[in-house]
Amino acid sequence: MADREDELAIYREAVSGYLDRLSAGERSRLLRRAAFALRRSQQKRIQAQVAPDGAPWPKRKPRQDQKPASRAIRFIYRKGDGERLVDMRSWVRRGNMLTGFDREADGLRTFRADRIARHLPAEGGADPGPIAGAIRGRKGGVKRKAKAMFAKLRTPAHMQAGATTDEAYVQFTSRASRLARIHHFGLKDRVVPDGPETQYPQRELLGFSQADDEAMMALLLAHMEGAG
Repeated sequence: MADREDELAIYREAVSGYLDRLSAGERSRLLRRAAFALRRSQQKRIQAQVAPDGAPWPKRKPRQDQKPASRAIRFIYRKGDGERLVDMRSWVRRGNMLTGFDREADGLRTFRADRIARHLPAEGGADPGPIAGAIRGRKGGVKRKAKAMFAKLRTPAHMQAGATTDEAYVQFTSRASRLARIHHFGLKDRVVPDGPETQYPQRELLGFSQADDEAMMALLLAHMEGAG
């Protein structure tokens, strides 16, 4: 391993001097090719669900499938110093959080069960009783193949590649960077607004491996040979 690293160090020195002698335009075009190649390697690793050193990511925790409750619920919800009516359809409960279509707000909303002041009967109906236990996991259902994590995050729309006259770069867009940072460093975040914080395991999304180093050297050396 040490011999290979010494070889790469020699190549880096040779390539660095070569890049300095290129015109700004040619150097920028070459670094752009390197950036696109590096992005492809990052995308393949994310698709394979492994870190830059080849270690597999921590697996996603299994989550019990849930189907929306068929019955509507109405309740008075405390928020701040006031209260408001909530009329929900097609809702699910996960822990202390209820998510569903709120007819009063005309959109999907999430509520904390411990902030419900009181339950109300559905329009024209009898009191439905407590909501605890209304949601049950589906049993005996067909298991679906788990989707790979961060499928959208690795697309060019969210993972950018480019170059200046001095450097090649691969980065997430500003919109995607917050989510990427949480998972890359294994930080805490809220799954739903106002919900409890969840500790996410570290899953490194971007990194420069020895394979990347060798691929970049090969690309640049090929360019040197072509130019010669």
